Amino acid sequence: MIEYSFSIAHLEYYLAIFVRVMGAMAFAPIFGNRAVTRRVRIFIGIACALAIFTANPYVSLGYTTFLEYTVLLLKELVVGITIGFMSNVTLSIINAAGQFIDREIGFSMVSEFDQSMNSEITITAEFYNMLVMVIMLCSNMHYFILSALSDSFQLIPLGQVAIDTGTLYDTMIQYIGDYFIIAIRIALPVMIAIMLLNVVLGVLAKTAPQMNMFVIGIQLKIFLGFAVLFVTIGFLPTITEYIFEEMQTIVTNVIKAFM
Repeated sequence: MIEYSFSIAHLEYYLAIFVRVMGAMAFAPIFGNRAVTRRVRIFIGIACALAIFTANPYVSLGYTTFLEYTVLLLKELVVGITIGFMSNVTLSIINAAGQFIDREIGFSMVSEFDQSMNSEITITAEFYNMLVMVIMLCSNMHYFILSALSDSFQLIPLGQVAIDTGTLYDTMIQYIGDYFIIAIRIALPVMIAIMLLNVVLGVLAKTAPQMNMFVIGIQLKIFLGFAVLFVTIGFLPTITEYIFEEMQTIVTNVIKAFM
């Protein structure tokens, strides 16, 4: 017969796990999407926290007063929010690449409201974002987020959070550099094609000044941009894999910053 005792100390231990899990769920990709209702998000957080609580043996949190326990919960919340936010912010690389493409094609003024980012986004960026999310779902990205969150309790035990601001700063600097480099690489085929088209239009404007190259150029940029997007759409799984690896690197570095 299995006997298991559950006390107030165990409840406080579970609450600390739940706070870190919910902090990540609030900002993580897929789980933090506004399409996921709060009730569903809380239910998933309760289930994940219960699974982590069952898998990890109980360890005393080492606090004596209510204020110390509150500070402990705040630290766990910061860890969860940081992991979820950094895993979500890497997806903004796709949005930046889409905005670069739309700026070259001439669709920068055509935008719609993105509920996941809670901001205006161009149509190509939204198209790329939806395709990348589908590919990541098929490649079990949501399992990686849950796995990283579960492993964080092994690497950063409850009550032993030590924030290394230097490592967090270096991680953010690394991400900002990778953000622009990866986004420009994704948009580079369209940017090169439009640049060559502008050169051709400039030569034609000198040789045939009676032609209105501005009106012709607008239409040609749209057709050429769509043609390049159609040709390069097959590379999207490779781009998704690269961004997924970037997400793993960023989340790993963030976890190391709290060890």
